[in-house]
Amino acid sequence: MFYDTFEEFAVAAPGFTSLAGLDLGDKTVGVAISDRMGTVATPLETIRRKKFTLDAEHLFEIVKKREIGGLVLGLPRNMDG
Repeated sequence: MFYDTFEEFAVAAPGFTSLAGLDLGDKTVGVAISDRMGTVATPLETIRRKKFTLDAEHLFEIVKKREIGGLVLGLPRNMDG
């Protein structure tokens, strides 16, 4: 499910689970993980993009291993900055 506001996302996300922040780029995907309280995020790794399926599998492994409750995508809302 996609949410446009953080308030909607916060209501829908399971409580006391970590969130993963994804910074999607053309060549890499930056991954940061929050603590279970959602107060601090720490960089985890930078994934070098290869193919969509391989990149998605890598992200699914992180989600499963770290018991991630939701993903936050860093996408521009407007292309004019």
